[in-house]
Amino acid sequence: MNEITELDVIAAIAARGGVARLLGGRAVMNVCGDGMPDVLRRHSADIDLVTRGRDRRALKSAMADIGCEAEEEFNLLNGKERMIFHAGGTKIDIFIDVFRMCHTLHFGDRLALHPITLPPCDLLLTKLQVFHAEHKDLSDAAALLLCCDLLPGSGKAPTIDTLYLSKLLGEDWGLWRTVTGTLRKLDEQAGDICKSPVLMKRLRDNIRELIKYLDSAPRSMGWRMRSIIGERSVWYELPEEPTTTHPHAKG
Repeated sequence: MNEITELDVIAAIAARGGVARLLGGRAVMNVCGDGMPDVLRRHSADIDLVTRGRDRRALKSAMADIGCEAEEEFNLLNGKERMIFHAGGTKIDIFIDVFRMCHTLHFGDRLALHPITLPPCDLLLTKLQVFHAEHKDLSDAAALLLCCDLLPGSGKAPTIDTLYLSKLLGEDWGLWRTVTGTLRKLDEQAGDICKSPVLMKRLRDNIRELIKYLDSAPRSMGWRMRSIIGERSVWYELPEEPTTTHPHAKG
């Protein structure tokens, strides 16, 4: 069979009345386009998508019709929030409404805001919510911060919606703590990631501007109460890599 792309999967789900959007490294490449610095480009073997719970039937039908093989046991146990399929050697990881990793992000009502991918601010959140962020997470976050404008609201150009991020993080101390911590880690490693003094300066300027937005945002009562407890209580999860049975899968 011909190689299945992320656009094939999105189109197949759309043809059955559903909606799916891309996330992960492929989404970052799509958003950044030709403006992405070469040093930050990387190969993403997997296809990562998010869809809505009400589109679960369209998802299953689409994946069967385009010849994808379901990870049956995993999907049976986790299908309310996540399903995995395979197309040859490509793993297709599909989140349903909820992205549950180090923190829980709700994307079901965010899919219509941007074509093909999640909005850039949501893509950035998926990278910054990683407590033990790896090089690929930091590299993707750097690409988004270099290629997207930091502005309140959504614009025609790729935009990181600072108003949305400030509101979301102003209601969740744990998410704020991890996101700002990962941003500071990225600031520390900017030189190694960018390999260029010019890119490094741009990245650090944007990181500090974003942190300023996040630190000056109004905080909810729940945020303030949780901040009193602070780091005495763990505020993040450490998700495990899904166990899969497909011969080409890494699990």
